[in-house]
Formats: sequence, structure tokens, C-alpha cells
Amino acid sequence: MARINLLPWRQEERERRNKEFMTLIVAVTLLTLLAAFASWSYFNNELDEQLDANALIEQENTRLDTALTEIDSLEQRREDIISRMQVIQDLQGRRPVPVRLWDDLAKAIPPALYLNNLKREGDTLTLTGLADNPNIVSSLIRNLDNSKWMGNSAVSNIQQNISAYEAAPVLNNTVNTGEQARPVYPEDSYVQFVVTTRVQSETPTAADTGAGLGGAL
Repeated sequence: MARINLLPWRQEERERRNKEFMTLIVAVTLLTLLAAFASWSYFNNELDEQLDANALIEQENTRLDTALTEIDSLEQRREDIISRMQVIQDLQGRRPVPVRLWDDLAKAIPPALYLNNLKREGDTLTLTGLADNPNIVSSLIRNLDNSKWMGNSAVSNIQQNISAYEAAPVLNNTVNTGEQARPVYPEDSYVQFVVTTRVQSETPTAADTGAGLGGAL
């Protein structure tokens, strides 16, 4: 005799499948939330590390800026020291120049020539005077260039028949009073000249001083 199941097995099967489906949904939801939390934690940790790295970089940049400022200050101090030492060396190198200059200048003046004006502007000397003839002026130029303390000498002006030494005109009242006319001097035929020369010294240059100090510092 065949058995017939009259129980509501279809309803039970449907309820079982619904429970399995709900369980699967809950499990998938939990796994999704867990994966989302893990991803959030990972990226949040990466963000914190990046922020820490940025803060470290900013700190190092600030330290480097301070170091660069100190280096610039040291460079400026070095340049100041070089400038001061250059001034001191220039002063020490130029101490004997005036004495040697006057000595060589006196030796450079040939006979039949004398100076009536001497002017110095920086390293340029301007000599104004009278000479017997232009050849005497040429001798002066050669003597100046032969000096260790002077060089690059040149004639800037030379002229003859100096009006200051021309004979004074004879006036009628002078003749009437019996006064004698102005006598003629040898200097009346002298030429007037203007000569320039440059003062030279053996003072070391700024470039040489800077190079030496650069190696020392």
C-alpha cells in the first residue's frame, strides 16, 4: 500500500530556504562591512603616515632654511673679512709709496726743467711746469716710466711763447719817468707742459687676496 505524506513539506522547505538565504545575506553583509572597515583602516593608516612624512619634510625644510641663512651669514662675514684684510693690505702696501714716489719724482726731473704745480687725483699725478724745449719733456716722460712707482706717462698739453713771461709793454709814462723796461730771461723761451703719470704699487690685488683667504677659510 503506497504511503502518502500529507504534511506541509513544501512550506517547511520554503522556510528552510528563506532561513539559508537570510543567513547568507547576513554573512555577506558582515563580510562587506569587515572588508570596508579593513580598507578604511588601511587607507587611514596610509594617510596618517603620509601626514607624518609631510610634517617631517616641513621640519627638515625649516631646518635647511635656517642652515642656509646661517651659511649666507657666514658668507657675508667672510666677504667682510676679505674686504677688511684687503684694505689693511692696501694700506700696508701703500705706506712706502709716497716716500718712494717723491724720491723717484725728484730724480726724474732733468736739468732745464722745473715744476710749478703738482696735483694727485686717485692714482693719477698731473705735473705742470716749464722746460727748455720739448726734448726735455720727453726725457721727463722716459724718467717717469723708468720708475718702479710710476708709469703710463704721457704729455697732455705743451705750448710755447708763454704769455705770462712776455715782456711787459712800454708805456709813455714809464719812458718819461726813466724806468727801465722788463729784462729778458731765459725762461721767456721755455715751453709750458702738462704731463700725467699713474702711480703704481706692488700691492696684491683683491682677487689674489680673496683666493688666498678662500683656501684659508
